[in-house]
Amino acid sequence: MAADQPASTSEDQENDKVFQLPRDTTPTWEVELLLSGALVFSMLQVPGLLDDVLYALRPRLNGGLNYGVFMLYFYLKVTSYALICTFVLHLASRAVWVAALGLRSVYPEGVLWDKLPRGPIYREYSRRTTLTLDQMIDRADNRASLVFAFGLLLVLMSLAIMVFTMILIGAGSVVGHFLLKDSENSWITMGLLLFFVVPLILATWIDRRFGARIPQQHWLAGALRRIFAMGSLMVWGRLTNPILLTVFSRLGLMRGNLIMVGALYLLMAVILVEILVRSGAINLPGESYLPAGASGRELNSVHYADARDLRQAQQGHPYIPNEIIRGPYLRLFVPYVPKRLDAALERDCPEAARRVQHSTEDEQRAAERTRTTELLRCAADKLYPLELDGQPLIDLRYDIARDPLTGMRGFVAMIDVRELPRGRHELRVIRPQPPDEEDPVQPALIPFWR
Repeated sequence: MAADQPASTSEDQENDKVFQLPRDTTPTWEVELLLSGALVFSMLQVPGLLDDVLYALRPRLNGGLNYGVFMLYFYLKVTSYALICTFVLHLASRAVWVAALGLRSVYPEGVLWDKLPRGPIYREYSRRTTLTLDQMIDRADNRASLVFAFGLLLVLMSLAIMVFTMILIGAGSVVGHFLLKDSENSWITMGLLLFFVVPLILATWIDRRFGARIPQQHWLAGALRRIFAMGSLMVWGRLTNPILLTVFSRLGLMRGNLIMVGALYLLMAVILVEILVRSGAINLPGESYLPAGASGRELNSVHYADARDLRQAQQGHPYIPNEIIRGPYLRLFVPYVPKRLDAALERDCPEAARRVQHSTEDEQRAAERTRTTELLRCAADKLYPLELDGQPLIDLRYDIARDPLTGMRGFVAMIDVRELPRGRHELRVIRPQPPDEEDPVQPALIPFWR
């Protein structure tokens, strides 16, 4: 039976070799593809989830905690964008590699220059400048591995900066709480940052300028080593140094820093522009003849429960059910947003802000009822007074309720609209002026129809 089978020819053996991966292929290519595919499809959801968490938390927080949550969100979003960009580029590089590898398996000879239907000058130019399939495969393989390593380095550096920044903010908040009684303490955080960064810059300069003349056993050499150890700890040197120093030694310090810092700052700029566009500080092109501020003639969806989405609801703006009111009462809900209200409440409603501990539960409940009554009276008179069609509401009464969509608590008023004529009306919610803000806070204008 063996004699009846044709012997394998040299051409068949050569074709078997064609379908084998090159010997110098990166040994981790399968793991790289698996991780890239999984991370790209999972990380695409992360920026939106981070936005949802930020919009849900920020209205409920105040002071340094609010700032700390924003910085945590900012660096986590930088990290998520770095992961998305890195692994999209990696998948693209691997796609080029797979395409070239497959093409070589079909056409192992590559370009047949003699059969190319072009002129001799073009053939000479293309032959001199065009990569062979083997060269294309090798470069795409190396490029994909470099992108993977650089992306991992970028993510680790972003997380290291985030952790370091959060530690500084936390330390500054603790010091400010005990020394400055929770007043403005951003300069403490900046001072702590300089305390760590300035010695590292000086140590690097001294080492490069005078390091060759300093004996290894000298006390200054030991001090420089300790500073370098501190700097390495700040950026997770045990994880990042093997990749970072390899890149710097190959690309050079200037070009390596330019690529690394440039990529980080580019991602930060993208996120800042995104935040400014969402807040309305930057208007996208278009709508040339619509005014930026419509002077009370714009129906802003944040003020209508049936028109706003979850993120708009989490911003904590006053709202009514919808634009058309059919019942006898208009329900207005004003969310309690600590960062907008606490300082003004302590200034304008000291009795409502004062908490006193009593010895018995009955006395404590009675005192809390009294404080609640004072809070609601002050909210109607000073914090959130209302005007309807330009006239102040005299008998305004607030109660306390909870927004069913966001879970935020706040003030609710049931406004009698039975005597209003049919047509357009305007509810104006006067908002308190925080003590630390110079620009006047504009009232919320909510048009509605009867």
